[in-house]
Amino acid sequence: MKKSMQKSILVVTLVMLNIFCAIGQEKPFNVINLKPDGSQYIKFGMNLQVWGRYSELNPGSKVGTNEVDETYDIVIRRLRLQAMGMLTENVFFHLQLGQNNINFQQNSGPSNAPLSIMDAIGEYHFSDKLHIGGGLTAWGAGTTRYSANSSATQLTLDTPMYQQFINTSSTFGNRNLSIYATGYLGKFNYRAAITNPYRNNVNNLGVNSTLSTETPRAQYSGILTYSFLDKEAIEDPYHRGTYLGTKKVFNLALGYMTQAKAMWHLKPDATVAYNDMKVLGFDVFYDSPISDKGDAITAYASYNNNDYGKNYIQSVSTPNPAVGDNTLINGSGAGFIGVGTGNIYYAQLGYLFAKSSSETKKGRFQPYVATQIAALEALDTPMTMYEIGANYYTTGTFGPKFSLNYQNRAVYDKSLVGKYTQSDRLGTVVLQCQVSF
Repeated sequence: MKKSMQKSILVVTLVMLNIFCAIGQEKPFNVINLKPDGSQYIKFGMNLQVWGRYSELNPGSKVGTNEVDETYDIVIRRLRLQAMGMLTENVFFHLQLGQNNINFQQNSGPSNAPLSIMDAIGEYHFSDKLHIGGGLTAWGAGTTRYSANSSATQLTLDTPMYQQFINTSSTFGNRNLSIYATGYLGKFNYRAAITNPYRNNVNNLGVNSTLSTETPRAQYSGILTYSFLDKEAIEDPYHRGTYLGTKKVFNLALGYMTQAKAMWHLKPDATVAYNDMKVLGFDVFYDSPISDKGDAITAYASYNNNDYGKNYIQSVSTPNPAVGDNTLINGSGAGFIGVGTGNIYYAQLGYLFAKSSSETKKGRFQPYVATQIAALEALDTPMTMYEIGANYYTTGTFGPKFSLNYQNRAVYDKSLVGKYTQSDRLGTVVLQCQVSF
């Protein structure tokens, strides 16, 4: 057995032993209080998402060596194991291990995809107004709410991934090496980070803007949020997708991200021109019960203005069910042009049905719809993607749930006038089982 796999098994075993030791105490089984009043604690968590998926594939996609139009696959979309807590009155830590996107494209099997470090931070709390920390983290991930998402509480099947792809220096799982500050100033919540980006090692220098392979400069990001109703917790950087009617939240947020000379392209005289990456984001989030029976609404809308230089585009495909060379405009598999220089709009709406009056029927349904519109410089017409689906919470609250989702996306080809023109629309259907605590 490989050493990496042995380490992964050891970590899982230690986490589970701690959890089992906590069972039977008069508190949540995944929390160990270090002080009787709960002010110092260690909390454990787990999330596993398994997909069964059917995808209509973009032109030119291959499964193995064969070019095909459609495929089925089984995916471990996410696996998370985490521990966090207050070790003293002021010192907080967060450690998260995980893996993403294990499917048949990993021909060597999951044994060669061991658990990776996703979060590893230390944080000092001066007061509720100022927490300062550093490490491998998503505190500086982007400009809008789902740049850092709580995967276990998503409204839609998956978070709007374009908000994480917007960060061209984003790494595995959308974490980066950063120092950051966060806190509450009255009803304002802020997060600001300085990130040491990872260097891109794929050289696609051409007439259109791409990510530079030169040593990256520091990246600066921040989000300022105003809470009209209940405040949201800032224990970790990950925003909830829905509260299932347990809170009344109405937030407006404004974010920014910039990195000097992050992009480059060739000028007509074959010299290299550099562009700063500049992204602005604005979003609104609303989640509230609307009846005494537990009906609730979750709504979200966002806007991003992105400047990556001339005609920059990026495909969003997570996880990829097929392969292809880098000449595929939409990306291989089920990818779509979701990020680039221009404006991006996104919205989602969900409705949680009331709790059953029967003691034996605890499950609850939550249908939803979502759409993304990317009006990008390189596209002849805006790219549109829409989704419709539903969640079924087996216990009526967070934890085990099933989700069914249909996504329909625009597909583009290169036109004679130099811009990409929509040529087709294709779909993907996913059934998900999620187990978490």
